[in-house]
Amino acid sequence: MQIRDNEEVKEISIDDIRANPSQPRKTFDLNSLKELADSITTHGVLQPIIVKPVTNGYITVAGERRVRASILANKKTIPAIVRDYNSIMLAELALLENIQRENLNPIEEAIAYENILKNSKITHADLALKIGKSRSYVTNIVGLLVLPDLVINQVAKGSISLGHAKILSKLKNHEYILDLTNRIIRQDLSVRELENIIKDKKRNKSNRASNLPIENFKIIEFFRRNTDVPIKISMSKNEVRLKFKNEKQKETYLSMIVEERSEKD
Repeated sequence: MQIRDNEEVKEISIDDIRANPSQPRKTFDLNSLKELADSITTHGVLQPIIVKPVTNGYITVAGERRVRASILANKKTIPAIVRDYNSIMLAELALLENIQRENLNPIEEAIAYENILKNSKITHADLALKIGKSRSYVTNIVGLLVLPDLVINQVAKGSISLGHAKILSKLKNHEYILDLTNRIIRQDLSVRELENIIKDKKRNKSNRASNLPIENFKIIEFFRRNTDVPIKISMSKNEVRLKFKNEKQKETYLSMIVEERSEKD
């Protein structure tokens, strides 16, 4: 950590320090903190933290682990550099520090990205440049937040991998996503196995559609042949549903059906 001109490192009371509300990292490994606390007991805090002055104290900008470990080590003060940042910069710095240290799980990373995208009103491409990632990486990580809460929790705990989560986030049916998540955990599915399961389901669905009665396809072909106005058509084994744009369109199509039957009669 570089000290700027006219800055100094000073000891501040740990009781005066508040956690950064924009801190993306929500979980801290206790064993890792204890190891750091032991080091602090022996050698002290070697790298000063950075804090932002606020009413009645400070907010941690960088060094949350050092603060927590110092508390475990029963320290009363901690070396710090005091800098004044706005709320957007505060969130960005907290994110960058954690990413550089590779301490965030995918969900913490996704929440941090989303917060900066909303607060800073920057694009995925802009954020990607700031953190040294590709735009698609940022988009895929943020996309994890559309997953059901139960799945998000499994990703955060590491029960399913980022690779699994990216694939699941592309699906729309939440029940299907939950079912696949259970299978991933229960059967220890690899990412490739998950992809194959999804592909097989799509293939089977396509085959079922091709086995529908030929009359259903004749109806669709009739409408396509006789009009340039698109309608929405959905099929199942026993029915064909037509969704019309408006009442006039519906009357036009019904008239066509009546005329077609009259000609055959």
